[in-house]
Amino acid sequence: MLKKNNLLLVLILIMIFTVTAGAESLGNEQSSGLYKDFPDYSQGDIITVLIEENANAVQSANTDASQDSRYSSDGGGLLDFIPFIDFNYSDSESADGATQRSGTLEADITTRIAEVYDNGTFKIIGNKKVKINGEIQNIRLEGIVRAEDIDFNNEISSKKVADANIEYQGDGTVGDKQKPGLLTKFFNYIF
Repeated sequence: MLKKNNLLLVLILIMIFTVTAGAESLGNEQSSGLYKDFPDYSQGDIITVLIEENANAVQSANTDASQDSRYSSDGGGLLDFIPFIDFNYSDSESADGATQRSGTLEADITTRIAEVYDNGTFKIIGNKKVKINGEIQNIRLEGIVRAEDIDFNNEISSKKVADANIEYQGDGTVGDKQKPGLLTKFFNYIF
C-alpha cells in the first residue's frame, strides 16, 4: 500500500510540473527560438561580406526576310504602241547575331551598418580600395541584410544581400589598355 501511495504521489507531482511547463509556438513573433542568439546590431557596427558572384548571359537573334514582285503588261487595245513589259523583282535578307558575357567576382569587404529598419533588417555600405603593382582596385557594396543571415564570425555571403549593388573598378595601366584609343573612338563615331 505504501508503494502504491508513493507511486501515486510521484505521478501527481509529474502531472503538476508538466501542466505548468508551457511551450512557445515556433511562429510566434515574441518567441525567441531555441537556438537564436543574434547580437543586437546598431548603426555603425561592422559586418564582413564575402562576395561570391557569378554572372552569365547569352543572347541570340535570327532574322530572315524575303520579298517577290512581278509585273507584266502586253499592251493592246488603246495602248498598242506600248510594247510587252515584264518585270520581276525579288529580295531576301538573312542575319544572325549572338552575344555572350560572363563574369566572376570573389572578394571580401568590410561594411558598416548605415541604417537599422523597424523590421530588423539593416542597410550596409562599404568601400574598399586596394593598390597592387600600381593598379588601384575599388570595390563598393551596398544592400539590405537580415541579422539571422550573419554567421557567428560576423560574416555574410553576398548572395544573401538584398537589393545588392556591387561595383568593381580597376584604374591603372591594365585598365587604361582596355579602353579604346583615339583612332578607335574616331572610327566608331564615323561608322
